[in-house]
Amino acid sequence: MDRLPVALLSTFTIALLHTLIPSHWLCFVLVGRAQGWPRRKTLAVTAAAGLVHVATTVTLGILLAALGRSLLAHQEQLLERVSGFILIGLGTLYLVSHLLHAGHHHEHDRVITQRAAIAALVFSLVLSPCSASIPLLIVASASAGWIATGLIAAVLLVTTVGVMLLMVGLTSLGIERLQFTFFDRYEKLILGLVLCALGALVMIVRD
Repeated sequence: MDRLPVALLSTFTIALLHTLIPSHWLCFVLVGRAQGWPRRKTLAVTAAAGLVHVATTVTLGILLAALGRSLLAHQEQLLERVSGFILIGLGTLYLVSHLLHAGHHHEHDRVITQRAAIAALVFSLVLSPCSASIPLLIVASASAGWIATGLIAAVLLVTTVGVMLLMVGLTSLGIERLQFTFFDRYEKLILGLVLCALGALVMIVRD
């Protein structure tokens, strides 16, 4: 238990830095706007995705504690790659939507359904482990008992979801106050390009 404070501080630092990556919050802002969601719904989707994201990361750590950490490196690269493909796929759908409905910017076209948009956002995040370091911290703390693992999970949850909600809330508010006619007209084109870029960045960084 003497190492627990260090593990908790490490968890907070890693989660904070990792959650600031745009793929963890910017896509929620842009998709929410393109789908015509009110800010409250966008935040709710963000919170739910963050919760599932943390649960997946903690579960991975517990499984590694039981099965051994040698599986981590390959699995993390594979999951990150799938996450990147999901973002690129969602971005491509928005690009197609823009091309099919060019000039009809005053309506929120439903080429991409609400369920599909939410599913893509959630799975892109779930398949992106917080960091190899977090599951390894859980593995290291496993010998200290469930209390230590629970504390690490709590710090990860509060930090990850808190930062995501903060970034999404502030960015959404800023976009709403700054009425960009250009963005209103080409929001799906911009969203598609940004999501494709984020997906590509995820895969390039992991490689």
